[in-house]
Order: sequence, then structure tokens, then C-alpha cells
Amino acid sequence: MATVDTHAHIYSEDTETYPQIPEPFLPSSGRGTITDLKNEVKANSIDRVVVVQTFTVYAHDNRLTLDTVRDNQDWTTGVLNLDPFDDGAVDLMEEALAIGVRGNRVSVGWETDGSVLPEHRRLWEAAQRLGVVLCALFNPPNCHSLANLLKTFPDVPVVLDHCANLSVGDFPASDNLKTVLDMAEFKNLYAKLSFIVTGSEEEFPCSDMFGGIRQIIDAYTPDRCIWGSDFPTSLWIPKVTYQQHLAIFQEHLGLSEAEKVAILGETPMNLWFS
Repeated sequence: MATVDTHAHIYSEDTETYPQIPEPFLPSSGRGTITDLKNEVKANSIDRVVVVQTFTVYAHDNRLTLDTVRDNQDWTTGVLNLDPFDDGAVDLMEEALAIGVRGNRVSVGWETDGSVLPEHRRLWEAAQRLGVVLCALFNPPNCHSLANLLKTFPDVPVVLDHCANLSVGDFPASDNLKTVLDMAEFKNLYAKLSFIVTGSEEEFPCSDMFGGIRQIIDAYTPDRCIWGSDFPTSLWIPKVTYQQHLAIFQEHLGLSEAEKVAILGETPMNLWFS
């Protein structure tokens, strides 16, 4: 069974080539680099990785993501974070696709009333034309706008990053949870199950989140659920290691073998690497 990590952030200690924003959110020295990621991949038998643009250090400067994927095309793809208000965004999306970057993250400029800015619609039109996967980093109130785009562009695959940042307080029932569960009606929307640790109030294995994760899996089905590590875990989810985060899905959640195969391998392979 292939294992795919769909959520890894990359950092470089070369700040001249890859300048950082003021007050960047950084891992400790030596963590989060491509070398560090390769070590985790080898230690945990990971087959493929989706490298996600690190907005909290590089904002919309996507050069590190582009270079990382260009140099590691045999086992990675990438997700940019394009500025929707930049006239060159669509051109960069197309150029990036040529080197194996198959995604774009949308995270800024979203309303809560269901309206959609023309700049976002332009990126969706480009994604449809190019076959690019879009990753939506939203909170539940922004999902009304997302729903309108999912209706308009039913052929564009979209990942709900971190399941709209749900937490243990949203389970077993809340308006936020209802929003996320209702979104499962859109067959082109995938649930990224990378919020167990961030949403939990417990230490490993974060079992207070298990019932909620089960609700998400049942709503979306394993054919539309994927796992992401939140690499580097020492920065983003420091109460667990990379190995422990993966072990939650492999050993602790009580997933069937068929569910493990789908969520950890088949679904993300079909979405990102087919």
C-alpha cells in the first residue's frame, strides 16, 4: 500500500535566495528543511509528499515550493499560494504545472456572506482549464462562498484544508460541524484529516477527536478523505511526532484495512499523482 503525506511545509535556511516576511513563524534550526523531510519520509515509509507553500514565512513568494518540487519531481508535487489580486497569478499557475506543481491554496480575501470576488473566480476558471487541485484554507463561515464555487465548478477537485479547522468543541454537534458535514454533498470536495492534533485537548493519541473524525469519514467516505502530516510536526503540532501522527491513522483510530488503504494511499494518489 502506498502512503501519501498531503500536507508538508518546507523551509530554507538560505534567506538570501528565499527571503522571509517580517516576524516569520519558523521551526528550530535544521527542522522543516527538505533534508529533514527526506529523513521523515524514509523513517516512516512514505511514498509521495504534497509540499504546501509556507505562507507564514514566504507569503505569496512561491519560489521555494517551485524549486523543491522541481528538484524532487519523482516523489513530490506542490501547492502554491497565489495572490488572487496579482494579474500574473494565472500565468504562474500554468508555468508551475509544467514542473509538476499540481495545486494552489486559496486563503485570502474570502467573504462570509456567500459572495465570491471576481479574482477568485478567475483562479477557479484557470484551475478548471488546467486540471489543478485547489486547497481551501477556510473557517466554517467562509464555506458559504466555497459552496457557491463548488456548484459552479463541479469538475474542479477541491481539498478542504484541515476540515475548516474543526476542534473538539465542535463535536458531537455544532454549527461549524454541520457546515462541514453539509459540504460533503459536493462530490468534488475532499476532506483533509489533518486537524486531529490541533483540534484535540489531549495528548497523543488525541482520542477525544476520534468520534468527530468518524463523522467526517462517514460523510465524505474514504474515497474523499486524505491524511496530511503537518510537517514539520515540531512546529505545527509539537505534542506529537511525525511517526505518532501517522500512527493515529494506522493504529489508533480503528479504521478498517480498506479505509486505511483509501485514506493513506489510494485517494491521495488518485487526487495528486494520477
